[in-house]
Amino acid sequence: MRESHFAMELVIAMEQGIPEVGGIKREAIANMWKPETRRYVFHPNRLVQDVRTGIQLPDLNSALDGNIEPLIGANISMRQQQNG
Repeated sequence: MRESHFAMELVIAMEQGIPEVGGIKREAIANMWKPETRRYVFHPNRLVQDVRTGIQLPDLNSALDGNIEPLIGANISMRQQQNG
């Protein structure tokens, strides 16, 4: 569970242009806690679906190993578009 918290903090730090997650503005974190953000499908297809962006990664094992850069990038792009 800690890894997902760190991933969210990393996304926020990247958006705010902060080199360390310790410098994140707390009000930005409160908006990150939403219901389901990602689905990990094991059967019949092995893939990861990002609910907010619609991105699908066809390699479930790679995503579980931490290779989620496309998901992070899609979330950053979506949030930048929402913020104008």
